Amino acid sequence: MAAAQFNPGPAEYYYQCRTLYTKHVLTGAAAACELSLTANSDYVPALKLLARIYLDEKRVDEAGDLIDHLSKLAPDDLETRTLSARFLLVKGRYRQALEMSRHVPGAEASLIRGRALEKLGRFNEALAAYREAALLGREEGRVYAAELLERMHRPSEALEELGDLEGPELAPLKGRLLLSAGRLPEAAATLEGALKELPSSDERYAEALRTLAISYYGMGKIGKGNLVLSQLGGSSDLVGGLLRASWLWLFGALLLAALHLYGESRIEPISTLEVREDYTWGVGRLYAVFALSWLVGGAVALLAGWWLYHNLLAAFTPVQADLVRPLFFLSAAATMALAALTVLRHTPEEAPPPLGKRENWIEGLWVGTLLALLVVGFAWLRPRLPWLHPLPFNPLLYSGALAVAGMALAEPLLRVVAPTVFRVRYGAGLAPLFAILTGGLVWLSPLVLWWSAAAFLYWVRHRFAGIWPNMAGWLTAALILLLVGLLPSIRALF
Repeated sequence: MAAAQFNPGPAEYYYQCRTLYTKHVLTGAAAACELSLTANSDYVPALKLLARIYLDEKRVDEAGDLIDHLSKLAPDDLETRTLSARFLLVKGRYRQALEMSRHVPGAEASLIRGRALEKLGRFNEALAAYREAALLGREEGRVYAAELLERMHRPSEALEELGDLEGPELAPLKGRLLLSAGRLPEAAATLEGALKELPSSDERYAEALRTLAISYYGMGKIGKGNLVLSQLGGSSDLVGGLLRASWLWLFGALLLAALHLYGESRIEPISTLEVREDYTWGVGRLYAVFALSWLVGGAVALLAGWWLYHNLLAAFTPVQADLVRPLFFLSAAATMALAALTVLRHTPEEAPPPLGKRENWIEGLWVGTLLALLVVGFAWLRPRLPWLHPLPFNPLLYSGALAVAGMALAEPLLRVVAPTVFRVRYGAGLAPLFAILTGGLVWLSPLVLWWSAAAFLYWVRHRFAGIWPNMAGWLTAALILLLVGLLPSIRALF
């Protein structure tokens, strides 16, 4: 104590650090705190503030070293525990962060608890923690609560949560929530006002433009939508973004085209070996059915978006997409089923049943379990591999699970008709490659998931000489995904 009184250096530097920090001059504040610690490496106030600055600057490892030192000097200090919890949260150790902040009072600790609970899939508890932080004076709590309510498909409640919070920085969020709630004119008005105040260098400016473009196109105002889209093209790389979103599908399409060229180069010897007079479909007709299924699915999604939300682009709108996109997949699968029926109904009576033995449906129980594991595993892997594209819908919701179940309708075309078409044209050696490539490409994205499923289901179809296990497998997978969606740890992945 006496030494501290005769050595004011650390305290003076700490005061400078704190002053600069309140003015948001983080670099200068960090330098002042480092000088304070040079004078006294155990000066707790400077250690705490410097650790906070490092966390703000995302210098996580350096912050961790300071927090470890703090934990030895002041293990029971509430701010030290809060900083430790924040560090654990940033490192992705959510359960430890929750435990560290559990009995710590204060708005910051409540926010940390909320973030940890949300990452763990305990959404209702997270919502309560955010609201507690808001009551303690942290307005970020209301923003986090609104974003969580949007994730829970409750955009109207999210708007109520924001209440009278204003500012151009919140306008993109408000505009997105209004759009998700089906209030497109209000969304457009909110975003138009925000664009006048946000600097074009702010990433929220581009977000506001994207949401505004969807709002205009969704209302059918094509001219205004085009104008906003051209403005967006001036502030961001639209072509580059489109290529980043579609590069894997384009790569797959190029692979398929190369495979066709190779197959066509071998057409003469194969055509003399395998001739079928009872088969009328060719590769061109198969691809025409794929294109027709996309057109039907797109039309259904377009009409459903307008009927449900008065939004032509509901399939690209947060919240609404989780209801409309499954309709695309269902409609496309139904179109494929009808097309396959026109071929399979001509199967001669003396021929084996094209779908296989019905009693094999029981195998669909383990097939569906593996399909569900594949979907959950992909959801777990995607944040760890940024180049993977997200799932087009949430399979834990009723609408998403219905789309998963509806994929059973596409099995006759994808696993019976398509392989036969390719085998007749290109031979038995290339047919599996064609079937797997097209079986993924037809579902557009994410290709890694659909190609994996296509390869697995192709094997199952040949293992049991039929597709009843595949069809039952999709139904089983849908049921399993609905059930595991009740688990917070699984819910957090989607």
